[in-house]
Amino acid sequence: MAKLTKEFVENEIHLTTSGQRFYRDDDVPGFAIRVTRKCKSYILERRIAGASRRITIGKCSDISFDSAKKHACIMLGELAKGNDPRTGKRINTLRDITLREVLQKFLEIKPLRDETRRNYVYSINSHLSDWLDLPITAITKDMVEQRHQELTSRPNRLGTSGHGRANNALKKLGSLINFASDRFGNDDELLLKENPVSRLSRNRSWHRIHPRRGIIPDHKLRDWYLAVSSLPHEVSRDFLLFLLLTGLRCGEARRLKWTYVDFHNKLLTIPRSQTKSDREHQLPLTDFLIALLRKRYVYRNHSEWVFQSCRLRNKHLSPSHELLKRVTAKSSIHFTFHDLRRTFLTMAEKQDVPPYALKRLVNHSVSSDTTGHYLILDIERLRKHMVRITDAFIEQLGIIDTKTLSLPLAGEKPLTEVTQLLIPLGGLEIL
Repeated sequence: MAKLTKEFVENEIHLTTSGQRFYRDDDVPGFAIRVTRKCKSYILERRIAGASRRITIGKCSDISFDSAKKHACIMLGELAKGNDPRTGKRINTLRDITLREVLQKFLEIKPLRDETRRNYVYSINSHLSDWLDLPITAITKDMVEQRHQELTSRPNRLGTSGHGRANNALKKLGSLINFASDRFGNDDELLLKENPVSRLSRNRSWHRIHPRRGIIPDHKLRDWYLAVSSLPHEVSRDFLLFLLLTGLRCGEARRLKWTYVDFHNKLLTIPRSQTKSDREHQLPLTDFLIALLRKRYVYRNHSEWVFQSCRLRNKHLSPSHELLKRVTAKSSIHFTFHDLRRTFLTMAEKQDVPPYALKRLVNHSVSSDTTGHYLILDIERLRKHMVRITDAFIEQLGIIDTKTLSLPLAGEKPLTEVTQLLIPLGGLEIL
């Protein structure tokens, strides 16, 4: 760097034979001359909104040195005010970047699964919505600590504690602030000296979340099934029963499409893009489950979803907590969708299903188990375990005649004999 002068520009700076060369002024920061094979130009280099910008002032042949330097000073003044010197519009400096902008950039760049993206959007918009338009640098440790306490003390929609909600929202915020610091800051100009969420770690304020252990005990399964059978919508009834008998996660089951179901080989294949574990899940289906799915297929009404919405044909069933409340009101059994998955696992263990087979049936990871990587479990062997699990559930549910699954309720179109679960459907051609 050197102090540029008119004489130096005219007499000492020459066009390059290839590439480009820069001569930077030590008097006006960012003011420089860029030289190429064709011309010499006055430029201004500055870091704007976390990114390096190079603004051309004009060619040396078109503007005098003094005018270019004066124009560079004016542009620096505009930048200092937070305005774009070329358009005059307001630009974001490092300290202007809002939580909303960081969230948008985070979702745009990060390779996240759809469920994770929805979790970020829901957590921030639901619990930190009043901070969305605040500069990320304006969020303080005191604000973080207070919001964590508020979310903890406020009951959630199920009436339970907000410990998990408070942890989740503030951890998501911490991830966004770390992303912003790395994306928009640098060693010379730090966005934040410290992540304000770190106070919760130092003070050990994070809630210890114990794994839920809720299941439906064997002696209550009959009452649960009777309450499910009383639901007014048949899709909801079959959905809950399907969750119990397959151990699928609620989100995976709701988004099942008919293209995932192989009636001929009695196999359900969920692509990796739809599973939490990011692995394809192949589940052998018992005759009982195949019959249930065939019935749903007959009544699919041209929908691509196995469990279609109660109101919209082109949508899948929504995870309504009203559904749980209705069954609970009828049976006095409090449960969650995931309790049905735990109930499936518990029943499978009672049937002495081997641990590796059980992991495969529910698509659990064996990443930390070397032996598990070597095991290739045959689908038909897994099917035998599924049959034992299904039979055990049918006995506990009190389903003596499988026709009870298809009994129409008041105001509902009765099923034809072709769609009764007791009738073998192997030779039926589904149109």
